[in-house]
Amino acid sequence: MASSLSLELYSDPWGIKKVLTDSDTSHNNMLILYAYQVEEIVLPELSEDAASDAQTDDGTELEFWDIDTESLHELVLKRKSSYILTGNWNEDFIRRRNLNAGDEIGLQWDPYNNRFNFSVLMRA
Repeated sequence: MASSLSLELYSDPWGIKKVLTDSDTSHNNMLILYAYQVEEIVLPELSEDAASDAQTDDGTELEFWDIDTESLHELVLKRKSSYILTGNWNEDFIRRRNLNAGDEIGLQWDPYNNRFNFSVLMRA
């Protein structure tokens, strides 16, 4: 009788990984996210009202804990042609962290603090 044994040595904690593009790091002041990532990873974690607000032009405010610098920031998630994070994206992340196109960032939901964790995973 054959049996299968699955051993997982590493589970990637980052629900969303993104290599930043020129659009993400430009003066547009927004991080563009894939709709499927937001719909599968972000929206299910939000309250019904916040998830609904994220579908509007006004959006919903979310907290982001920068793990690397131990600092808390707020961004607004809203739906345009895709989902975007805006607000102080350029000031709080691009300029402060000196991010450039080609850098990879990670986002993960922190259910204990009801916010997202942010980290720079790799520099270009």
